[in-house]
Amino acid sequence: MITKLNARKAKNLKNIGLITLAFSTTIILLWILGLNSISGLILGGPPMDLITAFSFFLLSLGILASQRRSFFFIFLNRAAIIGVLIISLLTILDVFLANSAISLGYFVKVSGSMTVATALSFLLMGGSVWAIYSKSERVKLITQFILFAILLLNTASAIIFVLNIPGDSASFLIPIPFFTSLLFFWLSAILSHKNAPQEFNDLLFGNYAGSKLLKVVAPYNFFMIVVMTFTLLYLINNNVVGLNSGVIIYAVIAVFVSVSYVFVVGIQFNKKEQEKEKFERAFHASTKEIQQYKEALDSSFLVDITDVNGKIISVNDKFCEVSKYDRNELIGKKHSVNKSGYHPEDFFKELWATIKSGEIWLGGIKNKTKDGKFYWAHTAIVPFKNERNEIYQFLTIRQDITQHTQMAVQFESLKQRNKELEQFTYIASHDLQEPLRTVRSIIDILNDEYSSKLDEDARLSLEFMIEATDRMSELIKGLLDYSRIGRTKKIKIVDSNEIIQEIIIDLTTVIKGEKAVVTSDKLPLLKAYKIELRLLFQNLISNAIKFQKPGTCPKVHVSVQESLDYWRFSVKDNGIGIPEKNKQDVFAIFKRLNKRSNYEGTGIGLAHCEKIVHMHGGEIWVDSIENEGSTFYFTILKNLI
Repeated sequence: MITKLNARKAKNLKNIGLITLAFSTTIILLWILGLNSISGLILGGPPMDLITAFSFFLLSLGILASQRRSFFFIFLNRAAIIGVLIISLLTILDVFLANSAISLGYFVKVSGSMTVATALSFLLMGGSVWAIYSKSERVKLITQFILFAILLLNTASAIIFVLNIPGDSASFLIPIPFFTSLLFFWLSAILSHKNAPQEFNDLLFGNYAGSKLLKVVAPYNFFMIVVMTFTLLYLINNNVVGLNSGVIIYAVIAVFVSVSYVFVVGIQFNKKEQEKEKFERAFHASTKEIQQYKEALDSSFLVDITDVNGKIISVNDKFCEVSKYDRNELIGKKHSVNKSGYHPEDFFKELWATIKSGEIWLGGIKNKTKDGKFYWAHTAIVPFKNERNEIYQFLTIRQDITQHTQMAVQFESLKQRNKELEQFTYIASHDLQEPLRTVRSIIDILNDEYSSKLDEDARLSLEFMIEATDRMSELIKGLLDYSRIGRTKKIKIVDSNEIIQEIIIDLTTVIKGEKAVVTSDKLPLLKAYKIELRLLFQNLISNAIKFQKPGTCPKVHVSVQESLDYWRFSVKDNGIGIPEKNKQDVFAIFKRLNKRSNYEGTGIGLAHCEKIVHMHGGEIWVDSIENEGSTFYFTILKNLI
């Protein structure tokens, strides 16, 4: 991109050099042939002075020579520019040092002389062309300021000519002929572009926030200045207002309109930033939810991704742990590496026919570890499709069921788990996709309506989010998070007090943010599944904080009562409570009792709690009064086996 831009800059400079050379040569020839009056007719004014045309001739030679790096062209560049500098300096000295010995009288007699403003423009332009070879950033910066001064000087001169401002009001600028001003304007503009740093080019031609601001503000300011200038001149020329009062009115209106426009632009930028922040929050929430699903999946299931040919692209740690293979031993290999030989070839033909048709395959597969042992895995294979509806990879999710039962029991268990997987796949494909579809819709709206207004970083972020939501949609279809609860775990002696303290530490940010207070009685040691018990307490405490009443600081208290056979725990809050009609649905999976716009969540947390309590041989229920708070009770068997 940068190479193409530099080539375009060089070409533009060469073209303007050739145009200037042709123009100046023509004027010089007309002078030599005594036909200089013709140039006046062509230009619509006085003919260009010979000395001015000769200076343009030298300047164009210097510009064209600067495009080469050989000794001859460098010498030609220096000689031509020195000629321009000498002529312009002598002209300036002739005017300001009229009584000195230095004079251009001879040239004046032959062809007339250029004006001070013209000579100054040649002097500055010559210095700029001389500096083309410089690699110093400081020199380039100074050159940019010089070129900008030339641009302003000749722009003002052209405007004065167009507006026909009287000579006594612009005695310094008005002698510059119109076409001379135009030549200087284009030469300085092209040279400035050639010499400009990358940041300047990005500002003018890029698609960044600053570039967009310039494109919005510059035309408006130019139009405003032109309109107000013409209006002011009209009023002054018609004696409606005096010069002093006109200038004051012009300044007041310009300041007022400019400030107002700044406010308008600022408001628009704020709206875009707010929309961007809203979008980012939604995206981060989605990403966090995906990460939670992934963590849950990796902790319980063997997960791998293969290409369309069945070669393994990636595997998780659980896969390596069960199969006894290192990750580098699996990547690039096919699943035949752990093939047991138990299943007939028709089994795998049917499997491949199913997934290549775009359908999810569910079933049990007997595999072999690296050390020769066999294990059964309940398996779900999910095809992933691209935007052209072409399958490009497969996600395989397995659960090791070897330790649960013997072969006869495994068969029945597989049938039941197949049913659960099918049900879960259906629920995930419908209910869990709803929030994702909402996020995707927002992304599509932003992409359709605001893509052209966003900078490159924002558009890349949109593309990334579109890809991420697509991947999430496919992953959710094969997600089996709910089924992990209830797996065989070691029963341990667990300190309930430590669990509560760990949860408080993990939720520190939320607790401080909501100004919540979490307290507990002295809790017992008990036999339990530690990870699941922790998840149980965490879900209940998190919900208690989340479902707070507006304007009220959440208060959560955990207590326990002992009976002969079990512990009865309670988690009490001062939140929004649960309506009586909804109590029966509170533990239903994916059942939401409140609008997502008011309270975030998936509706699965309390279903997890119920399943965990049942694992511990207990029951869970809730007492609640709407707008006053809720108390969740659950029991844990003392002698859990």
